[in-house]
Amino acid sequence: MTLTQTLFALICVIAISVGQLLFKKAGIVIQESGSWISWRALIVVVVAITIYGLTTLLWINLLRQVDLHKAQIFMALSFVLVPIGSYFFFREHITTGYLIGTTIVIIGLIIATKFG
Repeated sequence: MTLTQTLFALICVIAISVGQLLFKKAGIVIQESGSWISWRALIVVVVAITIYGLTTLLWINLLRQVDLHKAQIFMALSFVLVPIGSYFFFREHITTGYLIGTTIVIIGLIIATKFG
C-alpha cells in the first residue's frame, strides 16, 4: 500500500470508530429519554449512520485499488480506538487484559503491514 492508501485506510478506521462512539451516545440518549422518539437521539443516530454510510463508500473506493487482506488489517485498529474513546467520552473502564490485548493487536498490525 502506498502512503496515500494507508492514510485513507486510517481515515476510514477513525471515521468508523467515531460512528461506533456516536451509536453508544445514541443509546445513552435513548435510555435517558426513555424512548426512541427523541429528537436528540434521532439526530445522533442519523449522524452516526451518515458517517458509517459515507465511510463505507470511501472504503469501497479504497478496495478498488488495494487488496482486501492488506486494507482489512487496519480495521483491527477500531478495536483499539473505540474502547479508548469510550474511556474518555463515557468513562467506561479499561482492564489490564484489554491493554494487553490492544498491545498484541498493535504488534500484529505492525508485523502484518511490514512483513505481510
